[in-house]
Amino acid sequence: MVDFLNLDLENLKLKNLYLVFYDILYKGVVKMFINREKECEFLKRKLSSNKAELLVIYGRRRVGKTFLLQNCLEKALFFTADLSSSIHLMNRFLDEIKSILALPSTLRISSWDEFFGFLKNVFEAKRDLKVVVFDEFQYIPMRDESFTSVLQRWWDEIFSKLGVKMILCGSYIGMIEKIVLTRNSPIYGRRTGQYQVLPLDFFESVKFLNFESTRDFVKAYSVTDGIPLYLLEFSGYRDFYTALTEKVLTAGEYLVEEGKFLTLEEFKDPSNYYSILQSIAQGKTVPSEIADISGVDYKSIGMYLSRLMELKFVNKEFPFFINRKPKRKPHYYLSDEYLRFYFRYIYPNQELIYRNLKEEALRRITATLDQHVSFTFEKVARQYLIKREGVEKVGRWWNKEIEIDVVAIKGKTLYVGKCKWTNKRVDIRVLNKLRSKVPYLLKDLQVSDFSIIYYLFSKSGFENLEESDEVKLIDLERLFLVNQ
Repeated sequence: MVDFLNLDLENLKLKNLYLVFYDILYKGVVKMFINREKECEFLKRKLSSNKAELLVIYGRRRVGKTFLLQNCLEKALFFTADLSSSIHLMNRFLDEIKSILALPSTLRISSWDEFFGFLKNVFEAKRDLKVVVFDEFQYIPMRDESFTSVLQRWWDEIFSKLGVKMILCGSYIGMIEKIVLTRNSPIYGRRTGQYQVLPLDFFESVKFLNFESTRDFVKAYSVTDGIPLYLLEFSGYRDFYTALTEKVLTAGEYLVEEGKFLTLEEFKDPSNYYSILQSIAQGKTVPSEIADISGVDYKSIGMYLSRLMELKFVNKEFPFFINRKPKRKPHYYLSDEYLRFYFRYIYPNQELIYRNLKEEALRRITATLDQHVSFTFEKVARQYLIKREGVEKVGRWWNKEIEIDVVAIKGKTLYVGKCKWTNKRVDIRVLNKLRSKVPYLLKDLQVSDFSIIYYLFSKSGFENLEESDEVKLIDLERLFLVNQ
């Protein structure tokens, strides 16, 4: 990366242009590295070891894996895969090292063994070069199932003995887990570490944004879900609706089609999957409801949900438990906020967006947006308890008739919470209703000697309520204090 701080701008004819470029690029780099210190520390620790390392770095697309690697690794070979044929990929990878080995530009190869042979020559010729990254790694074995076995053999016989640090980086979480991290994978017993790069939580995400209203931060999180690249799209705006209109409801902006790119290549026929994803995005969480709304036959819905869970587009959640998983049926949710927003609002309204009918698209979204954001607010509340109380486990709890938004545990203390994303202030009735649910929770968890702390989270504040040791009142202003 160019060091813009050390450029001699006085001698540049386009000084002002470079200053603008610096302002955009360098500030973006600073923001993109928010809360990635742990990941960078992991990489540097592994790469400074005195032994060979085979590392797996994986996570959702756009979460910043490649950016992290490019900025944490001082010197490395990068090979980025795609859906091209194996022959095309191996020869494109070879092009990256031809100059290092002074190979003829016309040289072509036809096997991975040949490629790894040349890669071995690189490490032997360049003693100071020991790091190699295969980015979007999952595409290679998708095209050639024998690749992982070939890689395993070269790792065992050659690269591990040369002290090579090899990083396999992939975007499709379920696929990477299947290809690399399962016990029947040829690479399973060879890896020396793995790290899942996660989206930023709400409290780190807000550092990207410059909104005037605290409510807008939660709304933006309900669209971006802590994905750095999405957050940067919203970072130049002072209010949420302007950012939403210009970056999500404007034809040509990449967030309009991003959901399609994230999911489409996974499915030969996406129609049923898209119908299911839309149903879940609308708040349907059990298979019977999902089948009814999506139009997919109930007998087949389990197969589709299993595939979506394998790809990590959908999560299966059970009611909060301590010692034993409850026998009740699980609920299904979309794995991140952007996909939930995309399938609820962007995908169904794409025609309006491409006809430049932004106002009508925005009207349709705002009609139910508070309902959408209320689910996000629960997610933020759970993150708050992790950050503020250091809870050991957190989730939601329900039975046939009762639901509790937030339940967490730390030692012998249960934290029970209610989240209200409404324009009404929270009063004693909300607290009393929450208290009335706790005996059912305790019976289900089979505990009796736990202390209870009640947390009320409110978009619009409180009235006729006072905080105490057992009752905590968290409005939006106080929510942000957790970062201080």
